[in-house]
Amino acid sequence: MITNEIHFLLLPFSQSIFAKAEALKKHEVGLRPDHIARFRESISEDIKKCSNFVVPEVSDEAHHEATKRGLNLFEKNWHDQPAFDPGRKIFHLEHVQPVSAIRAMCLECDTEKEVHYTLQSHLRVAWILKKEDAELSRLGYRSKRKDPDAAYAHANIRLRKIAGTTN
Repeated sequence: MITNEIHFLLLPFSQSIFAKAEALKKHEVGLRPDHIARFRESISEDIKKCSNFVVPEVSDEAHHEATKRGLNLFEKNWHDQPAFDPGRKIFHLEHVQPVSAIRAMCLECDTEKEVHYTLQSHLRVAWILKKEDAELSRLGYRSKRKDPDAAYAHANIRLRKIAGTTN
């Protein structure tokens, strides 16, 4: 979820993603396949990195497990995880809308402002348990989710949002 306070932090990522998307659009004919792959990977990395500014949602089961451990997952990001979950064995920070889908949306944008809006409206991460992640994968939602909320519902994963945030 994107808070109003961090809205401006997405701007440099929007600029970077838009510049790379434009380079792909304008030069795709002359780019080698490995160049195209590097641009696409770089856009995906930008999307992953700006996810650190997003307030995560938390599944009911992950919230229950975190509470037992004295953790507030709404305040944690992927870089924090080794300190409270050595080996990343219990919790999984998931992009609710897969990175590949967000990248595809960004590649369709005609302006930097549209990229920024896409990030604001589709960039969601959620702490879930490893077993919940396995269930999403088992149901075929590993990296493709036309309707992310429906996918989570189908996997019986209920996500909580922290008060004061919007999507």
